[in-house]
Amino acid sequence: MASASGRFVVSYNGELYNYRELRKQLQVRGATFRGASDTEVLLASIEADGVVEAARLWVGMFALAVYDRVGRVVHLIRDRLGENPLYFGQSPTSLRLMK
Repeated sequence: MASASGRFVVSYNGELYNYRELRKQLQVRGATFRGASDTEVLLASIEADGVVEAARLWVGMFALAVYDRVGRVVHLIRDRLGENPLYFGQSPTSLRLMK
């Protein structure tokens, strides 16, 4: 899924338990939403606060890759307890994500 601005793209597996609370906080700050998914809230929080700060607010079980089209950077993030582990491997010409 892509963020509202199109800057961030996420491949995500899991669930944010606190997405309803985060959604309300983001709406107060001016965010608008097309649907009701936790993935959309995750992306809106990244747009509002940046990847690192947003991830600190998330409570849940998840593993994800976020691509920043402007910064041309991929962020790999998993939940604190590793309930949804994130595996990756590197070859001479690519990086592979495996779950």
